[in-house]
Amino acid sequence: MSLDPAPLIELDEDPAPAGTQAFWFQGIHGVRLRAAFAPAQGKARGSVLFSPGRSEYLEKFLELARDLTAKGYNFAVIDHRGQGMSDRLLKDSQKGHVESFAHYAQDIEALHKHLGDRLSGPVFLGAHSMGGLIAADVARRGNLDLAGMALSSPMFGFKEGSAGQKFIIRAANFLGFKAKSPPGVDGGGAQSENAAATLTSDAVRFERDQKRNAINNDIHLGPPTFGWLEAAINLQENMLSPGGCDKISIPVYMATAGAEALVSNSATQQAHKQIPNAVYENIPGALHELIEEQDQYRDRFMEGFFALLESAG
Repeated sequence: MSLDPAPLIELDEDPAPAGTQAFWFQGIHGVRLRAAFAPAQGKARGSVLFSPGRSEYLEKFLELARDLTAKGYNFAVIDHRGQGMSDRLLKDSQKGHVESFAHYAQDIEALHKHLGDRLSGPVFLGAHSMGGLIAADVARRGNLDLAGMALSSPMFGFKEGSAGQKFIIRAANFLGFKAKSPPGVDGGGAQSENAAATLTSDAVRFERDQKRNAINNDIHLGPPTFGWLEAAINLQENMLSPGGCDKISIPVYMATAGAEALVSNSATQQAHKQIPNAVYENIPGALHELIEEQDQYRDRFMEGFFALLESAG
């Protein structure tokens, strides 16, 4: 099957691997989604399906694509519904919204089906932040034949989460404000006021993100809605409840950032304890975006990722 071409934002200093194709495909409920596929260099040893974080878009992971394809792995990455260049779900396109996190998981399953035999060899999931929670749900659902999963700073909980905040979020949705955003909350991406202090200490990689946002504002995303927040909390609670993560039987490598400011490392440790075949690592000094961090931190995550691929594949 041919792929319906979609735009791809490349920088001279951050090119896509040879043969990369960005394309459109249809997710559940007819939502048009963007994704990209980069073929392995030489004979493929396996394939990686990647699930980005909230406000992210596929071009942020072109360096990761170069790393993995050079090692012999096909790489596919999705723009989740409501962000990147995929269809936005509200009239105000800058609001980050989703009805249910299950839709994200179903979209990844749809991408797997769409790519078909392009995903040769054992198939692994890779993910960052919000994408880690989604990937864990995909693995738990059991609809894909997976060989393993690597998670960077997975969003099993929020750093500042509390019972009071959950009550306010659920009350706002009950009162009909699910398409509204909490006051004082920004988008959290490269255009966020405090982004440089919370996302990555690598100035070069952060600047690439800012450049892409300046080139094409279509990839920019603003704050989450109350609906998105409740959908996230619902899945977080479900995954960490008895019988949640323990359904994940594949090998898992999960890493957290020592200087994390956005997601809950203790929630990730809780998930790790439930997954029968999981390795957990905390990387001291690192900020949230391990895959976009300085090499001293990024290399630690990549070593764990490659070890998973080698052992499970």
